[in-house]
Amino acid sequence: MMKAKILGALAAVLIIVSSCDLLNCTQADVSLLRIEIYDTEGNKVMLPDTLTISTCGTDSILINRDLNTTEILLPLSYHAPVDTFILKYYGMHYSLQDTLFVQKTNDVFFESPDCPTVMMHTILNASCTDEFIGSVEVANEKVNFEEVTHLKLFVQGEESASRISHEE
Repeated sequence: MMKAKILGALAAVLIIVSSCDLLNCTQADVSLLRIEIYDTEGNKVMLPDTLTISTCGTDSILINRDLNTTEILLPLSYHAPVDTFILKYYGMHYSLQDTLFVQKTNDVFFESPDCPTVMMHTILNASCTDEFIGSVEVANEKVNFEEVTHLKLFVQGEESASRISHEE
């Protein structure tokens, strides 16, 4: 009788554990917008001074005081058709600010009932102001779980170019 109870309890535990299939979900992460920094000639560069990125309309700071920036990873909103990011680039005696606009679709991805739904995005357009960013280019429109560059920011201008060093 005791063996039957133990076997029954083990069977119940195995059924519960096997029904939790999150470890087999291929999309168990958050998709991030990957941005790389380039000069006007198309060379990948590093921003040696301080970069802070926030979202427009909130007090949320996504990146705070990043140094030696060559790549930026940002979350995208789940519902807004356009995400607006404020990029502040500053040093000892200067402060530059640009706004980056990312127009996108929000696509829900459903894999199975055992896996959480996740949000993927398709970039429709990207634009920016031009204080230190000269232009922005969409390199890959699909924002999913692949580690690829989605946007290329081309920094420019006499003031900002003197503060930007080429990546080795």
